[in-house]
Amino acid sequence: MNSLWPSRGTSDTSGPTNDKQPSADVASVGDAPPPVPAPEAGVAGARNTPATINNAPAASPSRPILVRNQPSPAAPQAPIQTPSAPGQMASQQPPDSLSLAQLRRYVAEFPHAEPLAYEFVYEDFAPVEEEVDEWFVYQYWQWVRLSHIQNAFEEQWGLDFAGQRWEDVGSDGQTKFLREALEAFSDIDQGLRTSAINRVAYIALGRWADTAGGATAAEGRGPEFKSAATDSQLAAMKDGCRLIADADGLGIVWAELRRAFEVFWSDDPQYQPDLLQQAQDDLMNLMTIIYMTLQHCLSYPTEMSTAREKLLGLNPNIAEFMLLAATKLRWDEPGQLPLTHVLLLFWKTILLVFGGIREIEDTKKATCETGTDDKDKNIITASPLDYHNFRQEITSKYPAYIPPQLAIPIEADNSSLLPPLPNQQSRNNGSNGILPGPPNSQASGFSILEEKVHIATPAPSPPPSPSVGGKVGKKQNYQTNQNFPFMYPPLDATSNSAGGKGLAGLQDLLVGRKWEGSDIPASILEAGELFSKRVRMTRATRQLWEEREKFIKYSRGWEDNDNDIVDELDLSSLTLEEKQELGLVKTDREEMPPEVIVDYGPNPEKLSPEICRRLADLEHFYGAALPQLQSLVMVLLKAVVQHVTVLMVTTQQQGQNNAGQNGLRAANGGAPPRGTEATTNGTSPEHSAAIQEENDHTRTREITIKAVSGILILILKWFKLSHILKFEFVTQLLLDSNYIPLVLKLFAHQDVQQTVDSKSDRIESSFFYFCNLRAGAPEKTEEPQQDEESEDEAAPPPIKRQRSPTEKGPGAVNGNDGQQAEDTQPSRPEVDELGCPVNPLPKEPITDFSWRNFFSLINFLRVLQKVCKGKAHRNLLLVHYKSSNILRKSLKVPQPELRLYTLKLFKNQVPYCGRKWRQGNMRVITAVYLHCRPELRDEWLAGSDVDAEVEEALPLEQALRSITHWFNVRRYPGSMGPDLANALREGHDFFARELEKVDLQWLELGDDGVSVGEWEGLAA
Repeated sequence: MNSLWPSRGTSDTSGPTNDKQPSADVASVGDAPPPVPAPEAGVAGARNTPATINNAPAASPSRPILVRNQPSPAAPQAPIQTPSAPGQMASQQPPDSLSLAQLRRYVAEFPHAEPLAYEFVYEDFAPVEEEVDEWFVYQYWQWVRLSHIQNAFEEQWGLDFAGQRWEDVGSDGQTKFLREALEAFSDIDQGLRTSAINRVAYIALGRWADTAGGATAAEGRGPEFKSAATDSQLAAMKDGCRLIADADGLGIVWAELRRAFEVFWSDDPQYQPDLLQQAQDDLMNLMTIIYMTLQHCLSYPTEMSTAREKLLGLNPNIAEFMLLAATKLRWDEPGQLPLTHVLLLFWKTILLVFGGIREIEDTKKATCETGTDDKDKNIITASPLDYHNFRQEITSKYPAYIPPQLAIPIEADNSSLLPPLPNQQSRNNGSNGILPGPPNSQASGFSILEEKVHIATPAPSPPPSPSVGGKVGKKQNYQTNQNFPFMYPPLDATSNSAGGKGLAGLQDLLVGRKWEGSDIPASILEAGELFSKRVRMTRATRQLWEEREKFIKYSRGWEDNDNDIVDELDLSSLTLEEKQELGLVKTDREEMPPEVIVDYGPNPEKLSPEICRRLADLEHFYGAALPQLQSLVMVLLKAVVQHVTVLMVTTQQQGQNNAGQNGLRAANGGAPPRGTEATTNGTSPEHSAAIQEENDHTRTREITIKAVSGILILILKWFKLSHILKFEFVTQLLLDSNYIPLVLKLFAHQDVQQTVDSKSDRIESSFFYFCNLRAGAPEKTEEPQQDEESEDEAAPPPIKRQRSPTEKGPGAVNGNDGQQAEDTQPSRPEVDELGCPVNPLPKEPITDFSWRNFFSLINFLRVLQKVCKGKAHRNLLLVHYKSSNILRKSLKVPQPELRLYTLKLFKNQVPYCGRKWRQGNMRVITAVYLHCRPELRDEWLAGSDVDAEVEEALPLEQALRSITHWFNVRRYPGSMGPDLANALREGHDFFARELEKVDLQWLELGDDGVSVGEWEGLAA
C-alpha cells in the first residue's frame, strides 16, 4: 500500500548518484534557481492511491496511518515557491547580510582583477611639473615677486651681455654670470644682495622669458598633462639647477638660507616693518632655489647625481636643519615664516637624504634577518610570540609533548615581548606554581626581601583553572573540560622500560605488545612542525628582545660594568699606573658617553655603501631630532587642526545653504530658483575675487596636509627600519597629541569621494601659465558664444500663472527634479564593502581627480594603522570613538590602497567589538578576509582571551613607554638632558632601591597606631 502522506520529491529518489557530487550542488546555489518539480507528479501519485484507505478530503489531510512492515513516512516537503527576480531578492535581504552561497562564490572567484576606476598610482611625489606648481600660491604678491626676479636678471644681463641670448654666450659665459651673482650674496648692501638672489632664482626657474610660451598660455605640453608647463622650460630648469651645483653655488645658497632663517628666529627684531617684506622675499627666493634643486634631483636621479651628492654633503645636514626650521614654527606666533613652504622643503629633504618607497624596500631586504622576504613568496608566517603561545597551549594539554624550541627564550608565563611592570598584577590562574602568590606581591612599595617563605609541607591539589576569557559556559553531559590537560601522558618507545606501570605492565606481558613510535596525535605533531617552520624573526622583534633583556638586567642590577671601589681599603701605596692596571680607578661615566652602534643587520659586510650611509644618517638624525620631535609633532598636527576646523565650518554652512535651497525649492513648486543660478553665473568682480581667494586658501591647506602626511609616513617607516623603539617613541607622541580623534574628525567632516574628485587647481592661476604669458603667449581663448550675451538671456524667466499640463502632481515634480539631478550630476564610481561596483564603472580609468588628496588620505590611514597595529589600548580607543562608522565611507571609493588600509583598521578593532556589531558588518569582515594578508595564528575574529587582552592593555602600554624612555635616556643622554641621565645613574643600584622600599614599609608601619602599640608592648 501506498501512503497518502507524500514521502519525498522525485529529486530525492534518485539513489546514491546525487550524493556523490555534493560540491556541484553547493556551488550552484545562488547561481541558478532550483528545479521546480512538475505538478503532475503529485496528482498522478494521488490518482494511484486507493480511495479506501482514507476518505478524508484532500484539502485537509489527516494524520497518516502507520502500516506494518513499511518505513516511517518522511517529513512533509515544504511548498516550492517560484524564485523571484534577482532585484527583488536583493531588496528583501538585509543590507549587511551575506549568504553562504555568496560567500563561497566570492571566495571561488578571488583573486580577481578589480577594474580600475581612477588612474592613480601611489608614488612618493607627483610629476615634477605638478610639484613645481604647488610651490607657488595663487596670490597677487606671488606674481609681483616673480616679476622682480625676471627684471633683476634682465637688467644685469643687459649690462653684461647686451644683445646676446643665454645660449649664445656658451657654458663659460653662463658660469661666469652665475658666479658673479653668487659672490654678491656676501655683499653688505641689502639691495645688491637681493638682486643677486633674484638672478640665481631666475636661472633655477628656467628663464621663462626665453623658454616658455606656446600657441596659448594654457596649452603646455598637451591636453593629457595637468599643467601648462612646456618641455623647453622644464629642461631649462633642470639645466639651471645643474649649473648652480657645478658652480659650487649650493653651499653659498645654503649658508645664506640658514642666515635668513636665524634672523627670523632671533628674539630681537632685526628688520623694520618696511624692510620685513624684502627679507621675506629673499627667504622665499632662497628656499625656491633649494626646492627646485631638490625636486629635480628626486625626479632625475641619474642626470642630477652630482647635485645630489653636493646636497648630501652640506653642513649642517640639510634634513636636520630643516627639522629645526619646522619645529621653530611652533613659536612663530606672528606668522612671518611660510608654513607650507617650510614643510614642503622638509618633506623633500627627507626624500633626498633617506629615500622613498623603493629605498625603504631595498634597505628592508638588505637588513632582513632571514635573508628572504616571505611576503614576495606569499608564505603565511608567524611571529615568535605567536609560536610561544601555541607551545604553551599544546604543552598544557599534552605534557609529554615537547615542541621545537623557540629562537628567543620567552618566559612561560609571558604573553608579550615587553618587560613586566613592577605594579602589574598577574592573573591568578595557577600557572605560576601550585600555590600562586598574592595578587599584589610585586606592587609598588613591596620588596622582594620581605616575601613570605612557606614550610615544605605537602601541597594540596591546585585549584581548577578558570575558563578561557574568564567566562564559565554551561557544561553539557559527557563533555570533557578542555581547560584541563590529559590525565595520562602519552606513551612512546621509552615506556617499555618505564617503572610503576601497575596493571598496565601485567597487561603488557599478557598481550605481548611493545610500544612502537609515539602515541601523540599526528595532528599535534604536524601542527608543531608546521608552526615551527613558519616562525620568522623580524628585525623589529630581535631589536625589541635585545632591549628587553638589557632593561631587565639593568633593573635587577646585573650589568657587567660595575666600577664600585671599596673606599675603606688603603690604596695609597699603589701608584696610578698600578691602580689602572688592576682596574681600581673609578672612571667618570659623564666623561665617557655611551658609543652609539648602528644596527646594520645580520650581514653588515653585504650591505652597499649607500644603505650603510642611510642607516648611519638615520642614527645621527634621530639623536639630533630627539629633543625636537615633540615640537615637530605639534606643528604638524596643528596644521591638520586648522584644516579640520575649516572643514567643520564649511560643512555647517553647506548644511544651512542646502536647507535654504530646499525651502526655496518647495516655495517655487519644486523648481530650482533661477535667481541663484543667475547670481552664480554672473558674479560681481568683488565676489569673484573672494571666491578665488577662498579657492587659493583651500589649495594651500591641501598642499600643507599633503606635506604633513608625507613627513609622518616617512619618519615612521624609516625610524622603524632603524630601530623599533624609535618608531614606538614617535607613535607615542602622536597618540598623546590626539592623533586618533583628529584624523577621525578629518574623515568625518568631509566626503571622501567628493574630496578625491574636487579640483582646487586652476591652470589660469598657475606658475607655468604666468611664465607663458610673460613669454608672449596669448591668453586662453574662449568661445564667443560665452562672451556674447543677449538681452533675452539676461532677463529672468517668465512667471507661470498656471501649472503646466505635464505636471500632474507633486510626485511628477519630484520625479522631474530627480531626473534633472541625475542628468546634471554624473554618478561617481562607487563600490560596496566587498569591492563590487554599485554603479557602472567608467570604461576608461578617470584621470581628472585630485592626486594630492588621494595621497594625503592614504597616508593618514597608513599612519593611523601604524599607531594602532598590535596595541590593544589604542585599538580600544578606535572602538571608543566609533571609528567604524567614519571609516566605512572610505570603503566606497574604488581605490585599492585606500580600501586596504581601511580594512586593516577594521581588522584591528574587530576583536573588541560586540556580537551585534559583527552581525551587522559581516560584509566588512568578509572583505577583511579577502584582502588583508593573514597570519598563521590569526585570531582577530574569534580572540582566545579578549578579556585578558583588555585587562592587560594599559599595563602593556605603560611597559612599552617605560622601555622606550629608558632606551632614549641610556642611548642619547645628551639629547634627553643631563638631569635625566644623572637620575638614571643615581637610581641604578638595585639593592639600594630594595632597601628604600623596606624603609617605606617601616614608615607605614610606624604610622599605624596598632602596629606602634604592638612594638611598645614588646618593648615593655
